[in-house]
This record gives sequence, C-alpha cells and structure tokens, in this order.
Amino acid sequence: MNCPEVQERLSSFYDSQLSQEEAARVEAHVTGCSTCGEKLASFQQLSGLSGQLSDPPIPAQLWKELQAKLDSPEEPNVVLAHTGSRQIPSRFMVLAATILVAVGIGVVAYQIWDSPSQKHLMVNFAHYLENFSEQPDHAQQVFLAKYDGQPMTLSEATKVLGYEPVAAKGLPPGYTVKEVHLLTMPCCTCAQVVCTDEAGNSIAIFEHAIDQPVWFGDRPTEECDCHDVPTSIRRAGDRLAATWKEGTRYITMIGATDLDEVAEFVDHFKGVNSGGVDG
Repeated sequence: MNCPEVQERLSSFYDSQLSQEEAARVEAHVTGCSTCGEKLASFQQLSGLSGQLSDPPIPAQLWKELQAKLDSPEEPNVVLAHTGSRQIPSRFMVLAATILVAVGIGVVAYQIWDSPSQKHLMVNFAHYLENFSEQPDHAQQVFLAKYDGQPMTLSEATKVLGYEPVAAKGLPPGYTVKEVHLLTMPCCTCAQVVCTDEAGNSIAIFEHAIDQPVWFGDRPTEECDCHDVPTSIRRAGDRLAATWKEGTRYITMIGATDLDEVAEFVDHFKGVNSGGVDG
C-alpha cells in the first residue's frame, strides 16, 4: 500500500472496521512510515478531544419560547439590501423575527425532537459556530472528530462527490485555501473548505445538496439580497454565518466579518455552479 491508500483507510483502521488482512497491511505501512504514523496519531488526539465534550441539555423552556414565537402577531418580513456599509445592522441583536422565520424555527424544533441525530448535530454545530471565530483550529479539530472529517485535495473531493466544489474554481482575491475535508454528517456528505484572508482570518465554506436550517437551531435569521441572491444571515459568535443557493446546491459560509464580506463571496461564486451530479 502507498501513502494515499493508507491515509484513505486510517479512519476505518482506527475504528477497527477493516478486514484482518487489510488492517495488517495498513499497520505494516504505518509502522514504517512516519508521515502516516503521525496522521494515525492525530486520530487518537482528535478522539481524545471529542471524548472530553458532552452535549449540553436542550433548555426546558425552549419549546415554550418557540411556541410563543408562533403565536405572536404577524410582522412584515424584513429584507435587507446590501448597501456597502461595513456596519452590522443593530436588528441582528433583536430576537423578534418575521412570521416566516418563526415558522422555520418551529419546523427545526420538530426535527430536533423527532431525531436524536439531528439534535446532536444542532448542538455540535452550535459549539462550532461559537468557537470558530476565536479558535478556528480547535473548533475544526473537534468538529472533524465528530463527523469523520477526511482531509483531501479539491480534485480528490471532486472525484468522491461527483461534482466540483465552488472553491475549486477559485476564491475571491486575497483568500487562499488552507484545508479541504469531506464530512459524514447525519444530513449529508458535505464538502468543507477552510480558507484564510491576508490578515490570517479563517472562513469555512460548506457545500451541501439541500438547505440545512437545523444546523443553526433557533438562532435569529435575517433574510437579505446580496447581489440579487436571497441570503440567510445569522450570528456566529462575533462573526456572521450566511447560507445561499448557488446552482443546484447550497453554500454555507462561517466566519464572515461583516455583510460586505458575505456579499463578496456571494458575488464571486455567482453562476459558477452550473450543474454536475449532486452528492
């Protein structure tokens, strides 16, 4: 076995999911290869980090609060147009949303209570959102351990997924690709690209086949038009998370500094997803 073949099997090897013959071949290679040995050790470290976490309980009052939102008088939908200002609107701090958002929250709540895996996904993603802006590397390590993140190149991800991730066609000026992973999540197999700007700030880009509001639980949502593309904006720590549809798939961006940065990515990726086979 060569290094790429072994590294593709390291997660299964660590979880004792390989046949006895294949496991022996992997073990023989890892014993004599320092590079693959270090990657196997990283699985052990990530597993230790993941094991230190516990899923916090869902607040007992959450359902009552969600129901109160559903029962509240209807308010006109707020649509934000990108103005070029780098100031984040103060209404991001207001919990009251439109009736459309309230109904969406109700649907998410139903999914959470209906599926344990979706509940855990919401809780794990909440940890990720809160920690990514301050400690992106740590947030990444924990999240990758939770969802079997497989490191690969963009070309390798294209072969596995059957379509080319939008980041493979280039990032906005000043941004570079830092790492690429495939995540096995309860909702889908998801491509994730982490990039950095010239100041070293990290942004995570997820590409998925269907919209995933459950990732954000009951976080208030603002609907805006970025370059005529309907975009959902949410708070993620002291940064922003944004989701929009590009072609046949959805893009979720974590770690944006402000609306200008969101608009820059929306505009850059606009029209690049012209087709392909969805994963």
